[in-house]
Amino acid sequence: MQVPFEAYAEDCSFSGELAMTADRMSDFLSSTTEFEVINLTCRALDDGRVVEAMYAPLVRDDLCLVVAGEPRGREDLRIWTRQFAVVARVGPYTVRGYVHAPPTIDPTKLPGRRSIVALRWSVRASPWVSSARAYSGASALNCS
Repeated sequence: MQVPFEAYAEDCSFSGELAMTADRMSDFLSSTTEFEVINLTCRALDDGRVVEAMYAPLVRDDLCLVVAGEPRGREDLRIWTRQFAVVARVGPYTVRGYVHAPPTIDPTKLPGRRSIVALRWSVRASPWVSSARAYSGASALNCS
């Protein structure tokens, strides 16, 4: 299934389309180390220059955070979780949001358990423009 793709590395942002083979973005990113994005646009964060390509491979470990949208995963596999407010520093980004975790798991230990941690209702601050804020329904943080 083709889904919109938006991600941030330490020095640039990426947008395009991704042929996702999992039920959720966090599951897809956890299951692969390299993937291909089509209609890729790369924008340098320091000076705004843009490079476009029909398709290009991306390496998961080069990404700090990925904006996650639909699909949200299979409803029959969802478990009851609690929301915990978090502030995370991922590369040059400061991200605020809510991590969902089962009530029996310490949410501060999630990065040690998973390479990709999903956040809901996240706000990320750009290190290049102090007033820049971006909001998204969900983000996937790369903790590897």
